[in-house]
Amino acid sequence: MSARILVVGGGLAGLLAARRHQRAGHRVVLLEAEDRLGGAVAELALPGAGDLALNAGAEAYSTASGAVDALVAQLGLADRVVSPREGLGSRIVSAAGVHRAPAGALLGVPGRPLAADVRAVLGWPGALRAALEPLLPARVGARPGATVAETVGRRMGRRVLERLVAPIVGGVHSADAAELELAAASPQLATGLFEHGSLVRTVRRLRGGGRRGDAGRTAGASAGTRVHALAPTMAALPAALREDLLAGGGIVRTGVEVTGLDREGELWRVRTARGEQLEAGGLVLACPPDTARALLAGAAPEIAEAIPETPSAAVRLVALVLDAPALDSHPSGTGALVAPGTPGIRAKALTHASAKWEHVERALREALPSAASPHLVRLSYGRPGEQLPGREEIVDLALADASAILRTPLTRSRLADWAVIDWDRAMRRPRPGHRAALDALASLLEAREDLELVGSWRAGTGLDAIVRADDARAAAAQAPQTTPISPTAPTEGTPR
Repeated sequence: MSARILVVGGGLAGLLAARRHQRAGHRVVLLEAEDRLGGAVAELALPGAGDLALNAGAEAYSTASGAVDALVAQLGLADRVVSPREGLGSRIVSAAGVHRAPAGALLGVPGRPLAADVRAVLGWPGALRAALEPLLPARVGARPGATVAETVGRRMGRRVLERLVAPIVGGVHSADAAELELAAASPQLATGLFEHGSLVRTVRRLRGGGRRGDAGRTAGASAGTRVHALAPTMAALPAALREDLLAGGGIVRTGVEVTGLDREGELWRVRTARGEQLEAGGLVLACPPDTARALLAGAAPEIAEAIPETPSAAVRLVALVLDAPALDSHPSGTGALVAPGTPGIRAKALTHASAKWEHVERALREALPSAASPHLVRLSYGRPGEQLPGREEIVDLALADASAILRTPLTRSRLADWAVIDWDRAMRRPRPGHRAALDALASLLEAREDLELVGSWRAGTGLDAIVRADDARAAAAQAPQTTPISPTAPTEGTPR
C-alpha cells in the first residue's frame, strides 16, 4: 500500500510538494490554515474598477531557468502565459535621479561598469571605481558569511552598492544590504567570485554583460523584463495545482490550522485547532521557518534547532487605479526600484502594471469603459528598520511617491479605486550564516525519509527558485544522491 503523506501549508511550495508526492504514488492530504491556497500568489478584486482582478502578491516569475514555464505547460496553462511589453525596461531611482536600469546586471552588479547606462546612474567616478573590481584579489570581501554590503561595497564601491544593488535588495528581497548574506541573496555571485575571482567577470558569464546586439538593442535585458506572467492573474497557478491534486485523488483542506505534532513509532500524529488527530507516514512542513521550528520542537528537537532564524519582513502594497492620460507615455517604463534614502520618496518599488502588461491594460479598459486612460500602478513599502506607513495615510503617500517616480502629477481626483494589501510573513531576511545553516539542516534531513521542509526560506526568493527546488527534490528521489540537496539559487524577481 502507498504511504500517506501529510503536507502542512498550501502555498506554492506546499502545493508542489503535494503534487510531487502524489505523482510518486503516495496518498496526499494537504492542510492550509488560511481559507485559500497559494500563499503570496493571490488575487484581489477592485469593486470600484468593475471588479477588476489584480495580483495582490507575486505578479510574475523569472524565465531564467525555464522551470516555471515548464510547470505551467504541464498544468495546461501555456495559453495564459504573457510577456512584458517590449522596449520599456525598468528604472532605478536614486539621489542621481530616475534612470533606466542597466542591462546585463545580476543583483544590480553590472557586467560592464563603463557602459553608458551604468555611467548614467553612477557617474564617471563610480563607474571607474567599479571597473577596477576585476583587478582586486579574489579574497577582498569574500569571507564566508559576508553580507551583500560587505562584498559589493569593498569590491565595487559605494555608488554601485547604494544606487544599483541596494534598490534591488530592498525592493525584491525586502532586506538591508548590510544584513543580508550574499550567499543567500545570490549564490551565483558568491560562487562566481570564488570560481572567477571577480563579480564583474561572474556577471558577464551569466548575463552577457549588456553587450549590444546587431540591431543596437541591449542583449542583456533588465531584470524586470526577464519574466512571464499568467492572465488574468498569477492566481491561476495555485488554482491549477489544486485541481491537479484533486483530480489525482488528493485531499485538500483549507481553514485547518495545525497546532502540534508528535512522532510515534513510524507515524507522524498531527493535531489541529479543530481537535482532530491525523496520522501519516510522511510529513512535509511547507510553513514559515518559525512555525516549523515550533512544531518540531518536541518531536524532532535536533532538526528544530537547526532551522535558521530568518526574520520576516512586513510589506504593505498599495494598488492605485488611475485615470491619467499623462501616463500613456509610460514615463518610468515597466516600473522602478528605489534606492534607500532617495529624497522625497518613501516607497521602495513601483510597478506600472498596465504599462508592463498589455492584458492588464485591456482588462482596465473593459472594466472602466468611461475612463479616458485608465492605468494600474502598484507601490511597495516596508524597508528594514522603518515603520510601515499607516493605512489611513498611505494612499496619499503613494500618490505623492508615484508622482515623483513617474514624473507626473497625480492626485486623488485621478483615482478610480485603490487597495491596501499587507503581507506580514511572506518575505524573509536571511542573516549572515544562513547558507551554512541551510547546508547543515540539509545534512540532517538527508537521513530522514519521513520529514521534509520546503519553502522560500530554503529555496530562495521568487517563484522560479521554489519550482527549481521542487524539481531538484523530484530528480533526487528518482536518482538518489550521496550529497545533500542544496536549495536552489534565488533569482531576481519583480518589484514587491
